[in-house]
Amino acid sequence: ESALKKRKKRESPEKSNGADASVTVEDLRNKYGLEKELNPVPIYQRVTAHEEKEALNRDPQDDIELYRESCYRFVELVDEIAEKKSKKPEGWEQDIDDKKLEAITEIMTLKTLNRIEKIRYKNSREFVSKVRQQVDVLQFQLQNLMCEIQHLKKEVDKCLMFRSKPLGIDLVPIEEFYETAPPSISRQEVTKTDEHQLQLARLEWELRQRKELALLCSELQEKKNSLSSQIKRKLNDLDSLSPLIKDVLAVTKPMQEKLGLPLSCTASVNNEVSSLLPLTLYYLYIQAQAYSDACDKKLTVEINGNTEEAKNLKPVSAVSSDNEDSDRDLTEQDVKIIKKEKKRKLEKKKKRLFTKHPLVVTLKIVLKDDSCINLEFTYFLVLHLLTVKPSLTLTSNIKNSSAMEFMKNDTILLNLFPNDCGIESPNMANFYQLKEIGLDEFDYSKYGLPYLWVQKMGGLDFGSGPKNIKVDPKEDIVKTSLPCIVKEIRRRVHARIALVRQVLELEQGIVFGPQNMKFVKSSCTIKSWEGISWRDYINAPAAKHFKDSPYISEHDIYFKAIIIRGQAKLTVFVAVKCDYPANPPVFSLQLEWNSNLWTVSNNTDIIDIEREVNSYWKELVTDGGWAHTLLTLQMHRIMVCFDILLECIDPQQFSAEKKTFFHPLRGRNRVHPYKL
Repeated sequence: ESALKKRKKRESPEKSNGADASVTVEDLRNKYGLEKELNPVPIYQRVTAHEEKEALNRDPQDDIELYRESCYRFVELVDEIAEKKSKKPEGWEQDIDDKKLEAITEIMTLKTLNRIEKIRYKNSREFVSKVRQQVDVLQFQLQNLMCEIQHLKKEVDKCLMFRSKPLGIDLVPIEEFYETAPPSISRQEVTKTDEHQLQLARLEWELRQRKELALLCSELQEKKNSLSSQIKRKLNDLDSLSPLIKDVLAVTKPMQEKLGLPLSCTASVNNEVSSLLPLTLYYLYIQAQAYSDACDKKLTVEINGNTEEAKNLKPVSAVSSDNEDSDRDLTEQDVKIIKKEKKRKLEKKKKRLFTKHPLVVTLKIVLKDDSCINLEFTYFLVLHLLTVKPSLTLTSNIKNSSAMEFMKNDTILLNLFPNDCGIESPNMANFYQLKEIGLDEFDYSKYGLPYLWVQKMGGLDFGSGPKNIKVDPKEDIVKTSLPCIVKEIRRRVHARIALVRQVLELEQGIVFGPQNMKFVKSSCTIKSWEGISWRDYINAPAAKHFKDSPYISEHDIYFKAIIIRGQAKLTVFVAVKCDYPANPPVFSLQLEWNSNLWTVSNNTDIIDIEREVNSYWKELVTDGGWAHTLLTLQMHRIMVCFDILLECIDPQQFSAEKKTFFHPLRGRNRVHPYKL
């Protein structure tokens, strides 16, 4: 129809301006003899149905090719129209109209293809939505089935785990049951053929026996309570006699002194309590008391602990290993029960292994300045081991000071004798006993330190004899070891107190030299003094050459001091041996000056100063009390050598009012005059 309208317009252009232009489709249809549509369905619906049918029947790939050809043809037509308009050849207007009709045809083709594609897209979405709904329905059905399966599995597990046989009840054997149970319960004519009736009969017999035992237990408990009340009444009667005995002893005390019979209530009580001690603690108590009475009045011995528990103490058997493996098939519930039982038995083994005697022996050693050290000795019954817990008490308060390092209970008696660190049990059997319960080492902070000398104070000598034979306590070992050990403890405590005093003075910057160097005054000062750890010490550049040295160990006590003079700073790392003064402190130096860092690895002067203080320390000892001042004297020596080094290197910057040397170098090696 559109093409007919355009053709009519071209045939009568003169009528388009003046005549009536309202031409209808009916006019055109009559003019050109077109037949009237006979189908009553609207053309839009017919076209839509046709395109939907085409979308289902046509191949999408063919439509893509047709779309490309139409686009290419449309571009060619537009180019041709533009070319004819620009050149205007003969008959160009008619050609342009024809080209426009072809272009419109191509556009209609493209629109048709576009509508068909949209119909395809709509159909695809509807199909996908329909399939997705089906998938969702199947997914929900699958989830419901999975839930049903899980529920059925749980029900099956409950059925499998159901135990009709009572757990945790050890019934008497069947033979014993038939022998001891009365006929009214055993019913042999029924139970021998029916296992279920046999089980019920055994349970009934077990219940009756338990009721009888419970009744017997209640009777025995009443009897026990009656006896306990009688014992308590008699103890009260005995306690009422104690004041009378004390009065009698007080009245007869002058006569006791004249007759040389030092009887006392305390001694009688101690003798009674000492009889409750194990043999190791008994030997220690008796010998220490005798040594105190004869040689050392400032040594006191006491017995502490729960005497009632000691009276009721029963022998403790060694911990035995339970390696029982069952050959029968076990269910999951049985495995859980067995695991809980094993865990309970393991805890019981640990508790039994570390069973201590209720009584302990405490030695108190008092020094001249009223400082004291308390030694609490404990005996472990199963481990067959004696441990000690030391605690040092000073008359002066040293809180918030690095000197507290010397007061630690775990190091104050460390290496009291050579190679006796107390970190391993001397009883070789303890290693396997601890391993049996899953422990690698003894918790010495909780139970005490098992030094070798502690064992000897209890009469135990694990160093002699075969390793697999139990060591019995001997009183002769205590007699020979006790005096030497007490003297060594006094010497160690005196040395620690001296170190505490020296460190307190060094923290305040107080340093003094030996008597022969009173005229030498140091120009440098101690800026700081603090304690450091073993890890900090070995990581310091100045102490790296001591890392693998036998002269220091992780059991020593470490400090760091900073000495300054002007812009020069000398860092001093000090390792105080735990057995001081048997071995002197070890010093490492590090000098920082003018952006330089000097240690023994890159400076010979530092080597010379370390040699002076570490190797020639005996030159500083001038009197018998050198053990109380050695650390301070060594620090004074370092400060003097530091002054000499600076005054020799840069005399203009570091000048002294009174020089201690005349020449900056001397000797064949041309070293600085560190020896005055």
